[in-house]
Amino acid sequence: MPASFVEHRPHASSEYVPTSHYVVIVNEREVGGNFATQAAAKNYACNNGYHPVHVARQRHLQNRAQPAHWRVDPC
Repeated sequence: MPASFVEHRPHASSEYVPTSHYVVIVNEREVGGNFATQAAAKNYACNNGYHPVHVARQRHLQNRAQPAHWRVDPC
């Protein structure tokens, strides 16, 4: 299975916009969404066989191209 990314939503240009939910991204598409926590989204990705699971560090901007933005979570 391909790698997955757990990201927060909504994407915002301001750091003051709160996170409403988390989604799982695979091949640039959302495959799972509306999780209340990162842990729930990570568990969904692990239980569906995606490996590795990359979880975004809590920052207001998303940038998948920057490795420092992600931590790999062991399933």
